[in-house]
Amino acid sequence: MKKLRVSAREFLNSLRVGWFLAVRQIRHSGKGATALIIFIMTLTFLNLVVVSGLLIGLVTGSYQQYKDSYSSDVIVTSAARRTHIENSHNLLSFFENHPDVQLAVPRYVISGQVLGTLDKLPVLEENTNTIGARIAGIDVAKEEQLTGFSRFIKNGKMLEVGSEGQILVGTNLLKSYSSFADANIPGMDLLSNVDVGSKVRVTINNGTSPIVKDFVVRGVVKSKIDEISSKMFIPLDELKRLIPNSSKDYQEIAVHTLSNKATEVVNDAGEFMGESRVRIQTSENAVPSFLRDIETTMSILGNALSSIALVVASITVFIVIYINAVTKRKYIGIMKGIGISPVAIQSAYVFQAFFYGIVGSFFGLAITFGLLKPFFTAYPINFPFSDGILVATPGGAAIRVAILLVVTLIAGYVPAKIIVQRNTLDAILGR
Repeated sequence: MKKLRVSAREFLNSLRVGWFLAVRQIRHSGKGATALIIFIMTLTFLNLVVVSGLLIGLVTGSYQQYKDSYSSDVIVTSAARRTHIENSHNLLSFFENHPDVQLAVPRYVISGQVLGTLDKLPVLEENTNTIGARIAGIDVAKEEQLTGFSRFIKNGKMLEVGSEGQILVGTNLLKSYSSFADANIPGMDLLSNVDVGSKVRVTINNGTSPIVKDFVVRGVVKSKIDEISSKMFIPLDELKRLIPNSSKDYQEIAVHTLSNKATEVVNDAGEFMGESRVRIQTSENAVPSFLRDIETTMSILGNALSSIALVVASITVFIVIYINAVTKRKYIGIMKGIGISPVAIQSAYVFQAFFYGIVGSFFGLAITFGLLKPFFTAYPINFPFSDGILVATPGGAAIRVAILLVVTLIAGYVPAKIIVQRNTLDAILGR
C-alpha cells in the first residue's frame, strides 16, 4: 500500500514537472510555428463539424421547409386506402379546443383534370393541353397565418378571402415555369401557354356526372416542397361547393402547437379518434423514409471526410512533436541524466500537443457557433430541393472536441516515447 502511495506521488510529481517543461517549451517556441499548428488544428475541427454539418443540413433544410411551409407541427391525413379523414369535423373541433394547439387549418385535396386551352382546338394528332392534377381547397386567411402562403407567389397575386373563380397553379404543372419542361420525360404532361390571367377548365369526377368549372389563373406558386409546387389551389369554401355532399370530410389538417407539445397533441388526438381510421403524425414522423435514408448517407459521408482530416491532423502533430524531440535529444538526455523521470519528459510533449488541440478546438467552436452557423441560418445554401443550413449542436461539437483531443494526445505521446526510450548517454553525446 505504501509502495502504491509513493508511486502515485511520484507520478503526480512527474506530471507537475512535465507541465512546467511544456509551458516553458511553448513560451520559447517560434510564434509562427505555434500559430501554424493551431491554425491546422482549427481547420481540422471545422472539417469535423462543418463538412458533416452542411451535408446533413441539406436534408435537414428539407425537413424544416416541409414543416414551415406545409405540415406545421402536426399533420393529419387520411388512412391508407381512404379518400378522406374520418370524422374530420369533430377532429378539427377537438384541435381548436385543445389547450396546446394554437392553430388548426383544414384542407380539401381532390384529383381533377385541367384543360389549359379554352380558345382553340388542338392541332390534328396533337395531344390536348390537359393534365391531371391535385386541387387543394385552402382557408386563405388561416393558411396565410400558418405558413405565410403568399410568400410562395412567384408571379401574380395571392387568393383573397371570398374570391370566386380564381386559382393558383404550381410551377411544376406549367411548361413555361417547370424545371423539367426541357427533359421530355415520357408520361409527364405540362400545361402549355398558361400563365397569370389565363383561363383553365377544371373537371372533377364525383362518381355520377362530372363537375366542370372555369377558373382564371390569379397566380403561380413556387416552393421547394412538392406539395405546393405540384398542386393547384382554390378557396376552401368554393371547392366545398363543387364536391358532392358525401365527400365533405377534409383530406388534411395542419396543426400548429405550443413549443415541444406536438407529441402530446398527437397522442391526445389518437385517443380522441379511437377506432376511426386516420393518420396523425408529427412533422418529423411524416417526412418520407427516403429522406431519412439520404440523411444517413450524408452523415456517413461526412464522417468519412472528417476521418481523413483527423488523420492529417494526427500526422501533423506527430511530425511536429517528433522533430521537436529529435532536435532536443541532447537536452532530453541531460534531463534524464540529472534525474528527471521519462514520464515527466513524455508528459511535457503530451501537454504541448494537448495545448495545440484545445486552442484549435476553441477557435473552431468560436468560428462555428459565432460565425458560420448564424451565417448559414440567415443565408442558407440555395439547393434545388432545399435551403441548406449548418447542423451543429453543442453536444455533437463536444464529442468531436473529445475525439480531436484524444487523437492529438496519442499523436503527441508516441514520438515523445520513441525519443525518450533512447539511451541516455547516446542522447547526450548526440550519437
